[in-house]
Amino acid sequence: MAVDVIMPVLGMTMESGIIVEWMKQEGESVSEGDVLFTVETDKSLAEVEARTTGTLLKILHGPGDEIPIQQVIAYIGNPDEALPDNVVSVDAGTSAPAAPVVEAKGHNGSKSTSIDAVAIKPNRIKASPKARKRAGSLSIPLDQIEGTGPGGRIVFADVETYAASQVETTSQEAAAALPSDRASKQVISRTPLTGIRKIAATRLTESTSTVPHFYLTMTIDMTRAAELRKELLSYGEARNLPRISINDMLIKAAGMALHDVPAVNASLDGNIIEQYADAHVGFAVALDEGLVVPVVPAANVHSVFRIAEITKSVDKKAKEGGLTPEDYGYGTFTISNLGMFGVDQFTAIINPPEAAILAVGQIKKQPVVVEDEVVIRAMMSVTLSSDHRLVDGALAARFLARFKSILEEPLELLISP
Repeated sequence: MAVDVIMPVLGMTMESGIIVEWMKQEGESVSEGDVLFTVETDKSLAEVEARTTGTLLKILHGPGDEIPIQQVIAYIGNPDEALPDNVVSVDAGTSAPAAPVVEAKGHNGSKSTSIDAVAIKPNRIKASPKARKRAGSLSIPLDQIEGTGPGGRIVFADVETYAASQVETTSQEAAAALPSDRASKQVISRTPLTGIRKIAATRLTESTSTVPHFYLTMTIDMTRAAELRKELLSYGEARNLPRISINDMLIKAAGMALHDVPAVNASLDGNIIEQYADAHVGFAVALDEGLVVPVVPAANVHSVFRIAEITKSVDKKAKEGGLTPEDYGYGTFTISNLGMFGVDQFTAIINPPEAAILAVGQIKKQPVVVEDEVVIRAMMSVTLSSDHRLVDGALAARFLARFKSILEEPLELLISP
């Protein structure tokens, strides 16, 4: 009996995935472990492998389709194996029928439901995955784009060129339709809210509407931490160790503070507050497609050099679209650092189901009073957003005070618990 290929669950918060490209076509042989298709989730671009060997009998959803998790998207079986009666075949060059609901039995005999059954045309347009992804985000049909790559393959630049030409045409038409004595509000682009941005928008809107946020801000003297970083850079270079960033030191300090104030290292499950043994600290990474939050596991345990190694690895994977479920989705606390953009202070929205998130501003030299004398110190402002259902003001203040003490006496960062 044909085996269901379903949209897999690739993360704790994943609700649906967008098919980017099928790597196998109908009628092709498939071996267990072969890459079947690529999918865009709320966190990354991932490759999905076949879990059985056989022939790819039918593809129900094509590139650009957003499919709920656990829904059937294709079938694998023997070449002469019959499909369920109500799976609709669509001939090339004809339009798909109205989205039928398909019931099929998988290898375990259980029923599953597939919606919007659409076949892939045999003569699929040649385009790079990046070009397909960009065209899908702009709702541009690939057959309208002229490819300039090898063999007429559509590349990313072709999509951008076509999109720019459409914007120019639209703007000219809009301007012509307006009275000459009236200023025009020209739309230079229209981009559908899809993928990472769409899911992040949904989750963060839910967070602001359901989570009672409150905010505490504290200023930290980073002078000694900055000096320690210089020494660690010299030490690491001589031993071929990863370069440590200020953010790596912040992640380590947060892990230690969460270990010492575990009530902040928690989440709410219904009416039950769950505290965690280790601090899995997420750090926000801005991509063109939106914001992703890879995680440093057990930041309270790892050395600052090990944290630097982890952050550089997952940061690279995030920017290349190669994050896996092992890299995200299980954080217990998040740091959002906008200091590199010259931001002094801001507030961040809690990433559910976590109890808090720390917003970090830039390190800036400022005059401060130390022992009745005005001196120049490297100061940094941080703001903790907390879920008042789990964390009260006193707990949040204790966490910030511990975080501050670690960074102002930074030799603690070198001591593992």
